[in-house]
This record gives sequence, C-alpha cells and structure tokens, in this order.
Amino acid sequence: MSGPRYRLIALHGFLGQASDWDGLAPRFPDAVLSALDLWPIVGDPGVSDWPSLARDLDRAIRDARGGLDGVPAFLVAYSFGARLALAIDDLGSADGAVCGCCLVSCSPGLPWDDRDLRARRRASDEAWAERIVRAPEDEIWRAWDAQPVLAGSARPQRREGLPAPRATLARTLRLFSLADQPDHRARLLTWRAPLLWVTGSADTTFTAIAGELSDAGVAAEFVTCAQAGHRVPWDNPSGFASIVRDWVDRCLSR
Repeated sequence: MSGPRYRLIALHGFLGQASDWDGLAPRFPDAVLSALDLWPIVGDPGVSDWPSLARDLDRAIRDARGGLDGVPAFLVAYSFGARLALAIDDLGSADGAVCGCCLVSCSPGLPWDDRDLRARRRASDEAWAERIVRAPEDEIWRAWDAQPVLAGSARPQRREGLPAPRATLARTLRLFSLADQPDHRARLLTWRAPLLWVTGSADTTFTAIAGELSDAGVAAEFVTCAQAGHRVPWDNPSGFASIVRDWVDRCLSR
C-alpha cells in the first residue's frame, strides 16, 4: 500500500479545537490530516503580540510537517485560525512552511484607516471577553451561535466544556482582536504560493470580502462552496473536501 500523497495541517476557529477536524479526515484518503491545537500557542505567556504569535505558529506548522520526508504539506485554516496564519510573513512565499494555503471564511483584516470600525470591533471583543470570563457556559454557546455571521450555519455538536481555560480565551480576544490585526490586503497582492480562498454561499459577508480581494487582483483561487454558511467545512463536508482535493491535485501537478 502506497503512503500519503500529501499532508494537510489544519487550524480551527475561535471556540474551536483540533478535534473539530476529525470528521473531515476520512474525506482525504490520499492525505494525512494533522490538526493543531491553537490554545497552547496563544495561551503561552511568551506570545504577547502579533510578531511573537507569528513566530510560534510558524514553528508549530513546521513541526507538524515532520515524519513524512518528501511529502508536501498544505495548510487548511478556518476563520480565526486563518487570520492568525496570515500573521506569518513568509507564508505566501517560496520559503514558507507549506506548499500552499487554503483559507476558509477568512478576514484579511480591517482597513487601517477605518478607525470607527476598528473601535467597534474592539468594544465587541472586549464584551465577549467579559462574557467568556463571567457567563455560564450554555449562555456563551447560545450567544456565540446567535451571531449574524453564523446565521447560515448549523449548530455543531459539542463536547461538554469550553475548549480552553476562560482566562486564555479572554486573553486571546484582547490580544488578537480583529481590531488590532494588521490589514493584509497589500501583502495578499504579493502572495506567490498557491492560495485557495473558500467561503460559503450563505455567508454573504465573507463572500463579498472574497469578491473584493479578487477584484483587487489577489492571485488566489476564490471558490464559493454551495450549501454552506460561515462554517464551511462542517456545513458541507463533502463539497468542501472536493474543493480542497481538486485544488491540491492541481498544485501537485504543476
């Protein structure tokens, strides 16, 4: 029996965990899917800003490639995990940790000059941080699933318990808020590695962002997955896996 053709390194979303990807693994029979747990990385006291996050996340991704010499690795990152991945400066270069990136439901960052939008997001994330520290767990999940951006997605089945200590979740919201994330639009225009940008057909907000990036000239494959909202990989696992498999096949045939 031949070995895997490639490795997928997966990053989960906020309030997610590595095991979220377990059900996707069988849909990639030619690959090894390695999901990273982001919470030990963002919860490390030495990770206190975007540069230190980029350093440690890049190291974790490179470590996850190990054990399969000569097998190409691709990153698949969802939402919060996708925008954290964008902090790694060389991710889109020939010297990056992986051969290509699939970013799912990803924000490239808020425009630097829109101070009002950034201020509103900072206030929202601070309110979420307070809720996560103080509110009962079931109230946190209800409020999270009720967000407008998740309206087109089904509620996932969850294990009991939050995915990380409350203090870690709140600290992450404060340190790595979208309000303070760099605006990566200019860097995406210089991206040179294979890039797949996936959004759900029912997620009008992020599909519109993808359209703006495409119109601006970002050299990515922009794909809208049918019958999916923001949580694309779990809303339509079959459709999402097909999109990623086809893209990887094209990358490997180049």
